[in-house]
Amino acid sequence: MDELRSYLARHGTSASPALDAICSQRDAHTALLYWFTDLPAAIAEARRTQRPILSLRLLGRLDEELSCANSRFFRKLLYPEPRINRMLRERFVLHWESVRPVPRVTIDFGNGKKLERTLTGNSAHVVLDPYGRPVDALPGLFSAEVFLQLLTRAHAYGLADRGKLARLHADARDRPPLAPRARVSRSVEASLLAPTKHMVELPVLRAVSPLDQDTAGNLGLHDRIHEVFAARRVGPNIEAFVAWIYRELFLMPPEDPALGLDVPDPFSAVAAG
Repeated sequence: MDELRSYLARHGTSASPALDAICSQRDAHTALLYWFTDLPAAIAEARRTQRPILSLRLLGRLDEELSCANSRFFRKLLYPEPRINRMLRERFVLHWESVRPVPRVTIDFGNGKKLERTLTGNSAHVVLDPYGRPVDALPGLFSAEVFLQLLTRAHAYGLADRGKLARLHADARDRPPLAPRARVSRSVEASLLAPTKHMVELPVLRAVSPLDQDTAGNLGLHDRIHEVFAARRVGPNIEAFVAWIYRELFLMPPEDPALGLDVPDPFSAVAAG
């Protein structure tokens, strides 16, 4: 953090690979957040400051352009938002860790022209108490308003007495949702009429449409996280908890080399007669 302050005093907030390296985040000038990449160091800082840890688990790396799609939305839409940015800087110790490389696909147009994009991926903000024990997780992408509310609750969980954690999650599970369960937008409904075309259009639709659909779906996943904490089924091992999130919520088993993508080719039966 002292290194970041020193850099900003000398160079300001313009885009810079050096600033990205200090902050461990791509396009760090947009949010000016400092991320630990060593969990024991993050825990030491959390114990010193008595702050919870927000540990982002993602496919790929936060300091690279082509990390998973969700983490790219975090960098562009959530982390720079003033209220969220202030909460992240002042109330959490930030840490990220790559679960595994993000799958990428390359389209070769010929004549030396290629397009590279990520194929799949999901990420979760796992919340730890100052001793590194899981207390909550925010799975996937949310609208800024809902993300801010979830962070506020998660901060309270991170500082609560361990004996009260199950009750806090049970209470949160029984409350009305933080945002109305949104219906699919008309543009997405129209796109879904042609599923193959929809796969191409969806990134654009998500970019120009509200995040209601993602928010509603991920609030449903968060309800399941409330349930396992309320039932005291989450132990102190963060890696086991992260593996459960990817396996049971994201349906992307970490031990599966293909991340669940190795489904049978729908045209193989035609080829085989």
